[in-house]
Amino acid sequence: MKLTDKEQQLLDSIVEGMDVPGEGWLHELDPFNNTHVCAGVLGQLISKNLVHSYQDEESPDCYWVELVI
Repeated sequence: MKLTDKEQQLLDSIVEGMDVPGEGWLHELDPFNNTHVCAGVLGQLISKNLVHSYQDEESPDCYWVELVI
């Protein structure tokens, strides 16, 4: 599957993760320092079934991201 440069950047950031590889808070993994760009690219990765994302119930502006692969 071919990814755009931005998709690959975000996927690489998610693969590296935060405390553990393959997962983390989207705002901490954002390689673009731009929430709107990152959210759009995340949507593309979700549609390609490469990652899952879950909204934090206590903080609706925070999203947890996990690799599917």
